[in-house]
Amino acid sequence: MPHASRHDPDMKVRFFAATMLLMLAAVTVRAAEPSIMPPALGLNESAAKQRAELFAALAAARDEADAREIEDRIWAFWRSFADQEARQLMEESRQAQLHFDYDEAIRCMREVVDHAPQFAEGWNQLSYVYFLAGQYDASLGAIDRVLELEPMHYAALAGKGIILIQQGKEAEAQAPLKRALAIDPWLKERNLIGKPPEPRP
Repeated sequence: MPHASRHDPDMKVRFFAATMLLMLAAVTVRAAEPSIMPPALGLNESAAKQRAELFAALAAARDEADAREIEDRIWAFWRSFADQEARQLMEESRQAQLHFDYDEAIRCMREVVDHAPQFAEGWNQLSYVYFLAGQYDASLGAIDRVLELEPMHYAALAGKGIILIQQGKEAEAQAPLKRALAIDPWLKERNLIGKPPEPRP
């Protein structure tokens, strides 16, 4: 069989096609790589590793029951950064909520965040009490602080979406809701933005 010339046009076409396939493959690999998880403020190396493992497990949850169990572990992780004083004040706030005394509940949670301004879950609980009291703007302000400290707080993101919907801002609500769903595919509020995921085999 004769050798192909260096100037064989068919060879040039094949070479070009092969080069394009390699380039496309490289782009596909990069696109499939997961985005880097935004860090939470103030975590040591051990806590940061635990956080990463928890959110990886949540993203891979097979069904709703699996997701709820992992969510419980994430809530416990977030709450674990409260010291004794913060825990006591949060319990006092909870008791006030049970009696619909939202002024007292807010006062307790304000003390928590004044005492521990880097405690993300303290700000999240403050935002929740503001929400219960109908103080939506104050609740949104507290949520913004939560997300500065813990950008992966899917519950705060979902809460922001719910408040915006309550304020008649349905279009604006979609961004935080979709971000929450990207973190937690089995988000309880997922019905607000689309079809729930199918169980995995």
